[in-house]
Amino acid sequence: MTVALTRSARLGLVALVIGALTAVSCERLVATKIAKIAAEPGKYEGKDVTVFGTVKERIDVPSIKCYVLSDGKASIGVVTQGRLPLVGEKARGQGRVSRSFAIGVRKLLVIIETPKPRPTLPRNPAVPGNGPG
Repeated sequence: MTVALTRSARLGLVALVIGALTAVSCERLVATKIAKIAAEPGKYEGKDVTVFGTVKERIDVPSIKCYVLSDGKASIGVVTQGRLPLVGEKARGQGRVSRSFAIGVRKLLVIIETPKPRPTLPRNPAVPGNGPG
């Protein structure tokens, strides 16, 4: 059994696909180039940025989790509290640029991710008659 799509349904589907692709592409277009940050770190110090790149290295020690992103021209570390992406994976880093960050004997230009807010659990309302008074 073949289901024929109406012309308006086909146009709607095409528009939906184009919209989804545009949204993903736009986010990458507005991202700051890692090479640009590396070339002028003072200009970006303390600024919030978003970068895209390929994971080149993972650093997972008891006190810190960090991955190194490269755009093919330069690299930057991303300090995170989340999961570490795998080496070779494409990833996004978002946070505040810091030039003076040391991990062991290495000094890295890094982005320190802003922690994601955790949902707060609703508090139980006070039960009448069980409190002081």
